[in-house]
Amino acid sequence: MGYIGGHIDTTVLVALLVAAGGLVGTTAVYQAASSELQSTNADLQAENEELRAELEATEATLETREQELNETRATLQTREQDREQLVTQLDETEAELESTESELAAAENDLAEAEAELADAREEVATLETDLADAEERVDELEDENADLENEVSELESDVSALESENAALESDVDDLEAELEQCQAEES
Repeated sequence: MGYIGGHIDTTVLVALLVAAGGLVGTTAVYQAASSELQSTNADLQAENEELRAELEATEATLETREQELNETRATLQTREQDREQLVTQLDETEAELESTESELAAAENDLAEAEAELADAREEVATLETDLADAEERVDELEDENADLENEVSELESDVSALESENAALESDVDDLEAELEQCQAEES
């Protein structure tokens, strides 16, 4: 084969053709690979953008969840404090209840004793009322008896007065009889 400047060996020509073909093939492969790489790169960038957006959304969600968690912890701490206060109040209330129950038991005992004393006092009052009724009945009987005795005394005083008058009359008669007797005796002597 002939061309400008001389004669080219077939082997060299084949080598050059192979080299040129390799370069063209390599370029074609490179372009195809580059095009595929660009396409893959674009896909990866799009996916990366999606992942970034998802990451941002996840970070925002995480931040929201962390805020909610902190709020929940604060609420839980408040609830725990409230629970502790309620437990303390419950303990105090139970202690007050126990004290009140003791006071109530003591008051019930006092009431039972007072009721027993009241029952005894009522019995005593009933006994005293019976005794008083008996005494009033006895007083009435004694007043009647006294009235009868006063009448009897009055009658006896009348009898005594009459007997004294009769006695005085009899003494006068005795005196008169003694005087007569003395006079008779004097006349006989």
